[in-house]
Amino acid sequence: MSTQKISPDELAACRKRLEQVWKNRVMDDGLLHRAWDTAYQVATLLYEQFGATQVVVFGSLTEPIGFTNRSDIDIAVSGLSTDDYDKAWRMVMDFKSGFKIDFINFDTSKGLFRERIKYQAIPIEKGSHSGLWRTLYEHLHRQVFPTEEGDIYEMNRKRLTQRINDELDKIEGTLERIHRGLEKIEEVPIDVTEFIENTIATDLADIYHGIERIFERIAREVDTLMPTGSRWHKNLLAQMAEKRPERRPVISENTHRELGELLKFRHKVTNIYGKELRYEKTIPHAKSIETLLANVSQDLNTFTDSLEKREEDA
Repeated sequence: MSTQKISPDELAACRKRLEQVWKNRVMDDGLLHRAWDTAYQVATLLYEQFGATQVVVFGSLTEPIGFTNRSDIDIAVSGLSTDDYDKAWRMVMDFKSGFKIDFINFDTSKGLFRERIKYQAIPIEKGSHSGLWRTLYEHLHRQVFPTEEGDIYEMNRKRLTQRINDELDKIEGTLERIHRGLEKIEEVPIDVTEFIENTIATDLADIYHGIERIFERIAREVDTLMPTGSRWHKNLLAQMAEKRPERRPVISENTHRELGELLKFRHKVTNIYGKELRYEKTIPHAKSIETLLANVSQDLNTFTDSLEKREEDA
């Protein structure tokens, strides 16, 4: 587990194996074609029915090698009023494409998340067709398909680290909502308390989901092993605490144990409501979540640092 030391030789061997793994990855053309066809259908809807001024794809679909059947399609739109965005959001959520679509109003996005969209954006022009998706990747060609084999490890390492940091930034936003909820719950009438508790419980579940998305990315891109079956959530968490040929443990034993409790809580939140949530100690979980996230962030920083390629490894 992560309390074990990993020697420089072991670390160099991990990096060499991981570089080979990343070098040998290939695109799933059929999956990408279906995903881009969905993105173009959404863009056509936004342009023709709502008068959008720009539609862009960002996130995992801008990384053809890393896109899998579990990946989301991230789409941002500009030029819609609040009412039109709400109407468009409902229509986009009704798309029966087989993909989960994250639909963002770029005009109201802020901070680092807005900058991330701008940096990753691949625009879909009005009237264009889905067969152009390969052409749209050209501006990312250097990052996705490095011309020098020695660049492959470094490009993938940087992208993985950036995606982990992006997810942690989003989690921070949810943590702020939990803080506000804890402040309000001390002031509101008792009949409002249950509503705030349920909201906090949902936010706690969302935080675990965000952490799990990080673990899924590591499992796919580093371990090339994604658990399946009814217990995959628990098995994925356990996998992150294991030392593997490709890497050191991602999280410590203590973090694994604490996240295990949050996973149990998340499972119950998605299956029970109302008074039972108070029995599941929503507020104690909320009061300890900041410390847990600090531990998760520290573990992830240690993990990404271990991937850094140094000259002495050559």
